[in-house]
Amino acid sequence: AVSAVFQISVSRHEFVKAAEIGTEQGVPDSCRTVALGFASNCIAKSAGSSCTGGGATASAGGSQGAAQTAQSPESAETAPLGAAAFPEQVWAHSCVSKKKLETALQDPTVTAIEVDVAMGYFTGSGDEVVPVMAHPPILTSDLTFEDFLEELIRDGRRHVKFDFKDLEAVRRCLPLLAQHSGELAANGQAVWLNADVLPGPGLRRWSGGVLNAEEFLRTAEEQCPGAHLSLGWKANPVGSEAYNEADCRAMADLCRHHAKQNVVFAVAARTAAKNFEPLAALLAQVPGSQLLFWTGAWEPPLLQTTLRTLHRQLQQHDVLQRCGFDCKVLEPRHVYSFMTSIITLLADTGNALLRSMFAPRPSC
Repeated sequence: AVSAVFQISVSRHEFVKAAEIGTEQGVPDSCRTVALGFASNCIAKSAGSSCTGGGATASAGGSQGAAQTAQSPESAETAPLGAAAFPEQVWAHSCVSKKKLETALQDPTVTAIEVDVAMGYFTGSGDEVVPVMAHPPILTSDLTFEDFLEELIRDGRRHVKFDFKDLEAVRRCLPLLAQHSGELAANGQAVWLNADVLPGPGLRRWSGGVLNAEEFLRTAEEQCPGAHLSLGWKANPVGSEAYNEADCRAMADLCRHHAKQNVVFAVAARTAAKNFEPLAALLAQVPGSQLLFWTGAWEPPLLQTTLRTLHRQLQQHDVLQRCGFDCKVLEPRHVYSFMTSIITLLADTGNALLRSMFAPRPSC
């Protein structure tokens, strides 16, 4: 029962528009990840349209399957990497191995791929440190950045989001990405560059995993000026703290200093639900910006009540069309079975301990 509740595909995520969260149409029938495509000026369609059975109304051809949303002026001037990706994307997440990448590329419903990039060790190559597809603390992979990019371009249909975990990977990978920008542009493949550039709730005194914002943005602008930006805070999503005014002011100042618009801000869904006011103010300060609510890989699924709380706040601030969800969701009807399983497990463990403690000892 426990495994059934938390059985969420890592290679395929269902799509639910932000405008549908909290309605009968927008509530998944089982525990799953709900995801919303994020790109400049193309978050959500009108409210009331239903989620399709296949997880998205977009074709697997990415930008080739439907009318594209117009690029922002910033992207249009600096393309090639600023291809416009229309809203409904089905994302394959954390494709950090050859097997996961192959699975994603063979799935006709997947229109975009998210992957973590870090300096690490390529399987079988010895002690040389190279950019690999890996999520710390695991830094060994059978897939290098160069090999991943080659396969992505050969496929030619999926958009991609690179989630960089350290600056050296940014320095090594972006020049290579720039060299292939013409091929990506010819395929119509949009590129997002993501990084946690500021410390956030629960981790404000901890600098680990936070990339230097100035260098990340400068390198991105120099090497890949047309790529979409996705910026976030290093946060503890299950802690008690919320995003505050100082967090959002620092992000707004960063965007203003670098003249950045149309940025996607990645925020922890649980944390955002505690206090949405600062995030609403951030959207008002950065033109064309959007929010993407996420849950972490090891984070428990969200209750639908949390999603509905967020939905109400988005409606109240009239920002629903600028927000998307990439969250694991647990339906309330599954909570009972989950808690029952936990209680049964604890009871069985306790009974086993009691039996071992009071069982008759064999005589000598």
